[in-house]
Amino acid sequence: MKKNVIDSLSRHRNVSITFLEKIKQIPKEIIENVGSDIARKAVSMSWEVNGDLHEHKAFLRLSISPHGILYSKLTKMKHYNEIPLLNFFKKRFPTFVIIFETTRGIFAADQNPSILTANLSLEEALKEWEAKLPIDPLLLDLNEDNYQDLWENFAQSQIIHRRKSSKQVISLSKRWKNTIPIDKSSSKSLDVFFNK
Repeated sequence: MKKNVIDSLSRHRNVSITFLEKIKQIPKEIIENVGSDIARKAVSMSWEVNGDLHEHKAFLRLSISPHGILYSKLTKMKHYNEIPLLNFFKKRFPTFVIIFETTRGIFAADQNPSILTANLSLEEALKEWEAKLPIDPLLLDLNEDNYQDLWENFAQSQIIHRRKSSKQVISLSKRWKNTIPIDKSSSKSLDVFFNK
């Protein structure tokens, strides 16, 4: 647990090097049992980082380029979680190039083990990658309109009004509405679903 807390703390936006050094000196038993004020603060800060990462893993909506690129702007990332998030999506979609834009620049990953960073806009990075990659015929027909339809069909399929879990899905759908930018012009019935 101590290693995980230190790893998470190193990505916290407000952590100092002196605080990290103090945590490294604390015995692992104190941290695991939250046995002091400094250990409590360290564990709390690591939860903030992990919560931010988990929220992005669960609710980030990626756009798809026909060149085999998944991309998104991360405007609400509170901590420095770009690299763990890239690694997460890289494992889930190993044949795609993943590109994120944050306030710290562009972060990209492809099939190679390294992660690329650059000070470009997402649009510039996307143009550069698309120039290098051929168009995938399977992705040609996938666009924002039918992506909305796929999402709507999935969300509707999860609602069975006689089940208790449907209340949880409806509750989650309200959260998705707040965290995922939705093109309201493309789907009137999706708006009706989210307003239930």
